Amino acid sequence: MSLSPVAESAAMSQHPKSPNQRRTMVASTVGTVMEWYDFNLYGLASALVFGPLFFGSDSTGATLASFATFAVGFAARPIGGVVFGHIGDRIGRKYVLLVTMFVMGLATALVGVLPTHATIGVWAPILLIVLRIAQGVAVGGEFAGATLLTVENAPPGRRGLYGAIPAMGTGAGFVLASAVFGLVSLLPDDAFLDWGWRLPFLLSFALVVFGAWARRGIEETPVFAEMEEQGEKVRFPLLHTLRTQPGAVIRTMGITVSGFVWGYLIQAFTLAYATSELDIPKSTLLWAVALAATLEIGAIPLWGHVSDRIGRRRMVGIGLVATAAFAFPFFALLETRSTPLIFLAYVIAMPICKDMVFGPQAALVAEQFDAKVRFSGVSTGREIGGALFGGTAPFIGTALFAATGSVTPVALYVLAGCALTFVAVFTGRETARG
Repeated sequence: MSLSPVAESAAMSQHPKSPNQRRTMVASTVGTVMEWYDFNLYGLASALVFGPLFFGSDSTGATLASFATFAVGFAARPIGGVVFGHIGDRIGRKYVLLVTMFVMGLATALVGVLPTHATIGVWAPILLIVLRIAQGVAVGGEFAGATLLTVENAPPGRRGLYGAIPAMGTGAGFVLASAVFGLVSLLPDDAFLDWGWRLPFLLSFALVVFGAWARRGIEETPVFAEMEEQGEKVRFPLLHTLRTQPGAVIRTMGITVSGFVWGYLIQAFTLAYATSELDIPKSTLLWAVALAATLEIGAIPLWGHVSDRIGRRRMVGIGLVATAAFAFPFFALLETRSTPLIFLAYVIAMPICKDMVFGPQAALVAEQFDAKVRFSGVSTGREIGGALFGGTAPFIGTALFAATGSVTPVALYVLAGCALTFVAVFTGRETARG
């Protein structure tokens, strides 16, 4: 029989907090920052430079092609979720984090040395896609591994906060990516397109070394250690999950929809839309996103903590209502072309609307599964959701705008994502007190 929440708490009480366990919390977060810097950097580049550099044009078609390679990374994420989920449930959570970090760092750095379309023609986008697939496979195991290390170390009643601690690394990673890309975007256009865009990718070499140092020697979670002692591990965790908890996998997919759609429309589609259609300088947008992502570093754990107090469903529900209410005003603020109002739009959209839904997510999805299949369940459900709804969001947003010449269908697309997540969350039980 799998460990219940009560048994998990008992397992944790037998392993009191040590300096090494506190280091595990820090290492999970630092590594997450490094990996999401790499993954988000690609999203920024796909919106701003990959069209002309790797597809030979700055037309809408080239932007769509660039966003399609962005989506390829998400399509590869379920592969990483399945592979690393199996490793995480069979061998341990900590081993996954080292492997994913090295794969992500190497793939990102190699993007920085790729020849462009002008040099090697069609091989440029092909090689770009191969490296994007490697990124997707790596990140498919990262989120579940990092958040389970902290959720399974959490004291009773604090899983929302503890799960949100490494999740805030996604915001910090985007801050770092936006800030570095914003700095190089200040170069003259010729220099930026010639060599400047490569510098943020090459920085990944140094970041992966730092991440490896931070993650060395981390301990396994008390819950996994207890499973090993009790011999509760199953041979094929994913098959066991699909046989015994298929509803939890589907619900996990649904829980992620709104955050993926809203988040990646903001981080990719709106950058391309605002620069090409509204003539807003890319540096203005990048700094607006960087400011909003900086605020996310505090907002994500805040909303996770609030979900421990008021419940996961209520917290996520408030965030979904806020997101749906702000979808149309967000685009209206961009259309003013006023720098202060552009900054305000992103500050409301990301740390408030998006993170009210995202902050509790790590704990909420972890609480759907038994401990012995938790890594497989979380990583598979979440990454399939990412493939279906996250990687496709910039492409769908661009296609909707190209077909109609209006952002109204894009805003309605956001509302549809909110509706799907609402159904997924409120058809399940409250898990914060479990």
